[in-house]
Amino acid sequence: MDRPIAKEIAWVAAGGALGAAIRHGTNQLVFEILGESRFFIATSIENILGCFFIGVIYTLLSRRTVKYRNLNLFLLTGVIGSYTTYSGFMADNLLLFAESIPLLLMYAFSQLIVGLIAVMTGIGLMKKYYS
Repeated sequence: MDRPIAKEIAWVAAGGALGAAIRHGTNQLVFEILGESRFFIATSIENILGCFFIGVIYTLLSRRTVKYRNLNLFLLTGVIGSYTTYSGFMADNLLLFAESIPLLLMYAFSQLIVGLIAVMTGIGLMKKYYS
């Protein structure tokens, strides 16, 4: 192995700490505005913004002739990886499953579709403005 794994873990951990803090801030902002009973809205916002920024950052980093592995680990794996939340999404789905199957299906599919649109929008914007 030619890359020191400890340094890679440090980059991911630093980004993860930042992403988790931003996620907590997003949760608190949404709860402050809408109340804690609307917790799934915070998860939706985090995942959709995460998808958009994954598209933006991935496109920017992949267009570079010099590959920025540490920046990739910090931003994509660390920051965005900890900001977005698949487990939170699944917890929301579990709660909605107990409440309403139609609401569960609407939530789950809308998240997938809007997330895909968000990542494609991020990629499209970067290709348009940085091609």
